[in-house]
Amino acid sequence: MNCCKSSSAVVDNDTKLIAVMGATGAQGGAVVRAFDALKKSGYAGYRIRAITRDPTSEKAKAIAPLVDEVVKADGDDEESLVAAFEGCYGVFVLSNFWEDMDVKHEMQVLRNVKNALKKTEGVKHIVLSTLEDSRKFVANAENKDTWKVVKSSEELGMYVPHFDGKAEATEEYISEGLPITRFLISFYYENFINFGMGPTRQTDSDPYAITLPLGDIKLAAVAVADIGKAACAVFQDESLIGKTVGVASDFLTGQEIADIFTKVCGQTVVFNAVPSEVYASFGFPGADDLANMFRLKVENNEAYNGCRVVSDEMKERMGGLISLETWLTENKTAFPHAEEC
Repeated sequence: MNCCKSSSAVVDNDTKLIAVMGATGAQGGAVVRAFDALKKSGYAGYRIRAITRDPTSEKAKAIAPLVDEVVKADGDDEESLVAAFEGCYGVFVLSNFWEDMDVKHEMQVLRNVKNALKKTEGVKHIVLSTLEDSRKFVANAENKDTWKVVKSSEELGMYVPHFDGKAEATEEYISEGLPITRFLISFYYENFINFGMGPTRQTDSDPYAITLPLGDIKLAAVAVADIGKAACAVFQDESLIGKTVGVASDFLTGQEIADIFTKVCGQTVVFNAVPSEVYASFGFPGADDLANMFRLKVENNEAYNGCRVVSDEMKERMGGLISLETWLTENKTAFPHAEEC
């Protein structure tokens, strides 16, 4: 992985302590690894405090050599967060809707974090991993009457709960004057492995297919490692406090994604573009949420993708971006159809 490069123009020589929430998970772990790579490149401007609910877990033990300290804190325990943030210059904040798929719980966790940050003196820069509010897009849409809220969050009027809860909480951080960079992430490449979105087939005689309600638009997608590198770069630039920064590693149509799988894995993969309402009918947990998410991206593609274009300056500081082809080449053994490659 290319390391996140330091920039002497925006970082002074004082060692700054950064707390990373979810340090044993995907995003937080990527942030930890990016700062470790920065340190190994010869820049010693940061110390990293990994925050986890269980410092004795195998995952926590695995990241311990990459950080300066591992501390216990829980998003449901505000006082534990206050202690975890003590003495920090910066905090990487994230929440995990998919852990229990309870948007009210996710929002409460983010409010607990917000309250803890307000009680902690000295925190100067918060990088808040977040997403847009679908309700704002739908409210201005000509076809707004065709949208259906997700039943699990019907009382909140949410169309994409795993977006909207983060977005609503983010507005509270902003309105209460916290020094945040609003950090917009994209569709993980890793979803092709961990979320069952990779190539599948019904029978041995069928071709492998990627089935997503994307139409012919380009999907903003990101390697989790690039999320970490981007967050590391954001912490190096105090001018980004109060601003929005997005990250995508690649912008690809469904057909282009299928073509890359075909090229790298050696077996034909087709793209199956289904309507969002068909995708919602698949019935797996969160299908309606994800169907609306993809519809949001299709109907607002230019605006959505435009917020995730990485500037040349940021890209240089990150040490480049990871293309889907590069990522898939490194991870192709995770896909059954690549076994014969």
